[in-house]
Amino acid sequence: MRPFLLVFPILALLAASSALALDCHESAERELNRLGLTADDIANIHYVEKLNPTEQGPDVLGVRAWIRLKSCSGGYLVVDMTRSCFVRQSYSRRECRWKDVTAY
Repeated sequence: MRPFLLVFPILALLAASSALALDCHESAERELNRLGLTADDIANIHYVEKLNPTEQGPDVLGVRAWIRLKSCSGGYLVVDMTRSCFVRQSYSRRECRWKDVTAY
């Protein structure tokens, strides 16, 4: 019975850290506002966790917000964030371009 009692708190901690990593929408929204984007410019947003490929360190390294802009015929604007939702950088992919954002 005791091992079962220890498993629940451990699972709860693991679930909480994963949920916190995905809850970066406020940081992404602040970055989009900083870039001069409004809700009218955005077609959709998809959040993806960046997972650690090694067994050392945290399982989740950060979060990327992939934003499809209505003005882009293809590609995305990406907001790259740490596990604590600090914005590392913003960049665009493929044909998508936005002022003051590096394009890859």
